[in-house]
Amino acid sequence: MLVKPDRLGGLLTRPSPPSLYLIHGDEPLQRIESVDAVRAAARASGVDERLVFDSAVGIDWARVQAEAGSLSLFASKRLIEIHLGGKKPDKLGVATLKALAAQQGDDLYLVTAEALGRDEQNSDWYRAFDSRGAVVACRPLEAAAFRDWLKARAATRERDLSAEAVEVLALRAEGNLLAAAQEIDKLVLLVEARQIDAAQVLAAVADSSRYDVFKLVDAALAGDPVRTVRMIRGLRAEGVEPVMMSWLVNRELRLLSKLAQAGRGIDATFAAERVWQSRQPLLRRALQRLPAAQLAALLRDSVRVDLMVKGASQGQPWDELESLYIALAGGPWFGELAARRAHER
Repeated sequence: MLVKPDRLGGLLTRPSPPSLYLIHGDEPLQRIESVDAVRAAARASGVDERLVFDSAVGIDWARVQAEAGSLSLFASKRLIEIHLGGKKPDKLGVATLKALAAQQGDDLYLVTAEALGRDEQNSDWYRAFDSRGAVVACRPLEAAAFRDWLKARAATRERDLSAEAVEVLALRAEGNLLAAAQEIDKLVLLVEARQIDAAQVLAAVADSSRYDVFKLVDAALAGDPVRTVRMIRGLRAEGVEPVMMSWLVNRELRLLSKLAQAGRGIDATFAAERVWQSRQPLLRRALQRLPAAQLAALLRDSVRVDLMVKGASQGQPWDELESLYIALAGGPWFGELAARRAHER
């Protein structure tokens, strides 16, 4: 069964919880806390022996099979952990995981992994875990879901955040759950009152925004110039090299230009360019906002800016990059930027 991270605790306290767990995803805090919850529940149920197999040092799948089929010398129940990290299980690993899912024994099994792609989620071993155990998918939280998480997290620390306080934390943490959790813990230490408002948050927390180059281009594609400016200036302040940002915006503009030319064949172009299904709505909305002629002009600009970033031409790379991203976001400065570009040419 698929279980949300915030529902895992309720599942673990049931009279007969599952003995099989798969925890995966690219959100580290949820993954860490979900693993800790399974371990704590195992200890509470009397499991005091733990075996760990980690891909960081190589997983001996034959030994996993042997341990799964043997009895413990020290305890009646064991927690057997298999940490895949970012690696896919090989053929023997797949067979072993399927066998573990089908096994009816006293041991508990905990498998962890980073984000699993669609192929892995459609694999036989994943489906076996889904049908016979609990699968916890730990994904980044965006927008309203992130704000709900902040309020709920504070509530577990006996603090009630006002709507404005939640908004301030959300803007500062920028989707980073680990940073947000640390800031909430800091608030608990610094603010004794149960009710916490925006002024108290501003006085107590540090700016822990995680400015990410991929989120930067997504903000521009989403037509959000304010967030785009905030993020690119944050990256600049952090000393991030502009090469990656230049390459990324150029790549997205090339893709958008191809999609704009495809017309009714856009689905085929998405398939040919191997664009993830989850990303397609964002690109479709950008295409509705940006006509083909504007995309062509932006693509030419991106080539010119890329040369500047790489030192092949004179100019101010950061200023030009910011202008390019703002133009992609369709901000109020686009008309001025386009006029300046036309004058330069």
